[in-house]
Amino acid sequence: MNFFLFLSLAIYGGFVIYIVIGLFKYENHEQDELPGRTVSIIIAARNEENNLESLLTDILLQDFPLDLLDVAVVDDRSTDKTWDIITRYSDKYSFIKGIQIQELSEEMTPKKYALTKAIDATSGEIIVTTDADCRVPTTWVSSMVKSLGSAHSISIGYSQTNISSGSLFHRLQNMDFLGIMAANAGAAGWHNYWSGSGQNLAYLRTSFNEIGGFTPVHYRISGDDMYLVQAISKIGKAIFNIDLDGAVKTKPVETVKQFINQRSRWASNSRRISDGSQSFFIFLVAAFLSNVFIFTSFLFGFGSFFSAFIIKFLFEGSVLFLGGLLFKTTVQFSVYILWALIQPIYIPVIALMGLNDKFKWKP
Repeated sequence: MNFFLFLSLAIYGGFVIYIVIGLFKYENHEQDELPGRTVSIIIAARNEENNLESLLTDILLQDFPLDLLDVAVVDDRSTDKTWDIITRYSDKYSFIKGIQIQELSEEMTPKKYALTKAIDATSGEIIVTTDADCRVPTTWVSSMVKSLGSAHSISIGYSQTNISSGSLFHRLQNMDFLGIMAANAGAAGWHNYWSGSGQNLAYLRTSFNEIGGFTPVHYRISGDDMYLVQAISKIGKAIFNIDLDGAVKTKPVETVKQFINQRSRWASNSRRISDGSQSFFIFLVAAFLSNVFIFTSFLFGFGSFFSAFIIKFLFEGSVLFLGGLLFKTTVQFSVYILWALIQPIYIPVIALMGLNDKFKWKP
């Protein structure tokens, strides 16, 4: 047991060092600005009457020229007042277009179908995506477009959980999401692009067309963001946008059940990760096994538990605290301790639930 525990920790620790060094590779350098580039903002919404209006208001306040902007908002079979909000904005602003989906597609899973319909209905050279429950700063579009510059095909934007309420559960979610963002940013520092979040992506329409849109993964219920990052970065240059003017805040979930369901849905993509990035797959396997062996050591009273936990605690703490410095996101030590204590149970459970499709899509 001890051999396998410390072997998995050694592999995991190697990846952590790799990520940490990658976080030090970022420099604040100016990208080439290309004036006159048109942009399409793509938003898929399902039962978002409590969030969508705030996001659309944020978009109206963008400092990017509105005559170069078009917005497509898809109502994906909502049963609330989402469509009423969309039509109110599209009637008032000519650059906002509403698309209503009333039936499931037989050829493509719901989210990908909604995104495809919106992309097909727009014409911008650059596609920028976010989720309906997000909030974006006035500089969001300008920053994401600038990060692409003249050389990049896709830009991965930073996202964080909105913790304005100060709740411990929200802060734990923010910690967890920071870990995901920091790991992706660290790998990207080495020009190795593992994943991103559909809450904040920008990519060239020509690149989207070149990879065949979502057709190659039309059957997957989730993972459109990971697919886009990995597929487009293989045919063109990618970048992680560390400029906080382009950062997005997402709404946290309110219950543990919702959190587990969300993370399990994300974890369901791990079975296909080896097809796109073998290093990402090995990293996730090492993280999974490290947590399984640590939990098993604790459960059966093996003496190696404490030393293994401390090693992992220091490894992950370095990523979170350095990631927090890079993204100016506060990492509270007390919250980190609680987060670290939960990981040996949380990671294996979420991974196994995701691999066995034990989650529900949004009702």
